[in-house]
Amino acid sequence: MELASSVTEYLRPVADAFVFINTTKVHPIWFPYALAPTLHAARISMVFQSNARKSPTPLSWGTYIFGFLIMAWGGGLLSHFWLGLPPPMLYSFHPAINYISVHLFFTLLFQAFPDLLYPPILDTVFWPVDALLRANAVTLTLGLFASPNVHPDYRNSPLAHFLLGAIASSGGGLSAATFSLWSPNWTFSTPPPLRAGAGWAGTLDIWGGSLVALIYSSTTHHPAFTSLHTYTTLILSSPLLSGTRKPHADSDFPPLNSLEAKSLAGVVLGLFFAARVIKQHWLIPLSPAQVPSKPTAITSPSKKAKKKVQ
Repeated sequence: MELASSVTEYLRPVADAFVFINTTKVHPIWFPYALAPTLHAARISMVFQSNARKSPTPLSWGTYIFGFLIMAWGGGLLSHFWLGLPPPMLYSFHPAINYISVHLFFTLLFQAFPDLLYPPILDTVFWPVDALLRANAVTLTLGLFASPNVHPDYRNSPLAHFLLGAIASSGGGLSAATFSLWSPNWTFSTPPPLRAGAGWAGTLDIWGGSLVALIYSSTTHHPAFTSLHTYTTLILSSPLLSGTRKPHADSDFPPLNSLEAKSLAGVVLGLFFAARVIKQHWLIPLSPAQVPSKPTAITSPSKKAKKKVQ
């Protein structure tokens, strides 16, 4: 119980942040949408516009709006389709109103102040928000397993949890990059994570979602991870890690509630997000021209003259 109590105490600020973004509305009357989807729309708009600026040809309004929506909703659409559930974006107007209005607002903002759209600064400032939003999206999507319409084989499979976490985390960004949705002419290409040199940072959106699913589902003692919990409990209660072996080790490692598990997953994912920001924006490798060359020996004129005389 001490372990669970200490985890709960340290994760309380993160848990409060999750509650805040999921329950607080932008405005109760004029914009009655929660902060979580609104912030998500804002961050996707920033990334989409940053990539669209690289296109030499301007985008049509249809390409600009639908490309953004696919990037924002790709993970949710794919997750619901895979589980055989209807996506909310296809039967309610509210997601479209929320996301399109936010996208248009930031479009006008960056048109008026183009220098504000500077990815290194934006990514550095918003990485904690990005981690919260990503962990929030993955854990909410994992909640779809509780639907009675989901096949039990999906619900009770650890692999299904990993796949759903990866899809919820990277589905939209992967779709946008694979089809170049921020360009005037959409074309199919090799997904960026499969290209040479992607590395851990280039694939973080994929395996990071699976990591969140692992942490969340295992710490809440989901039945799909019963074997993992059993072996983990035996290891943590062994004489090597514990002063005395407890006869009922399971009672020492009770399950976390959903909010605590989400907070733990968000903290772990946030550490990787921070490392990626540092690697991609602030630890820039030197170009060949910037690499200092080896010092060469300098011969004085007097020595040159002596060599000629000899």
